[in-house]
Amino acid sequence: MATQRATADVETQDEYDRQDQILEAANQCFTQLGIHRTSVQDVARMANVSRGTVYRYFEDRNVLIDAAIEFGAQKFYQQVAAAMAKKSTLAEKLGAMAETHAVILLDHRTRNRLMADDSELMRHMISDGDSAVRRTTEFLVPYVREAQKRGEVGAGIDVTAASEWLARIIYSFSTVNQAQTFDMSKPDTVRKYVEKFAVNGLR
Repeated sequence: MATQRATADVETQDEYDRQDQILEAANQCFTQLGIHRTSVQDVARMANVSRGTVYRYFEDRNVLIDAAIEFGAQKFYQQVAAAMAKKSTLAEKLGAMAETHAVILLDHRTRNRLMADDSELMRHMISDGDSAVRRTTEFLVPYVREAQKRGEVGAGIDVTAASEWLARIIYSFSTVNQAQTFDMSKPDTVRKYVEKFAVNGLR
């Protein structure tokens, strides 16, 4: 019985690994080709699996795209959490988050100018905007709550509302090409900008 359970666990893990492999491949295709130009066959080829295997996990292209965007978002939060763990104050943590976001945006824009012309990507960014802000709000809530306990955020401030405010600030950088007081091609200037201003309204 224990052997059967162990075998089932391995098979389940293999299923998750294969699904992640496909989603990773989809994001690579999006970066190289843009979403609009990416086909299920392209994803299958990048993942080194059959087209049928992709459809086994994702019933159609739209489901695959949505899952891949969510997968990329979760990877982003993992990177952000690692960067924030090295900082002490909420302002510094938000600066680290903004800098990580800017580095990722810069990498995409530098490696593939197609992204700027990908109307399907723009449509997904706009339609996914509320979801992205919600995800980031949920991610930030424990950080803001801890900062409130440390006295960095006012005792009367609503933690969820404050987290949403900060999430909207971070999300807004996705739409910035040129700014007046920071440089998107220099992520450290984005970090300093957020460190200086983002938390001031929460005291």
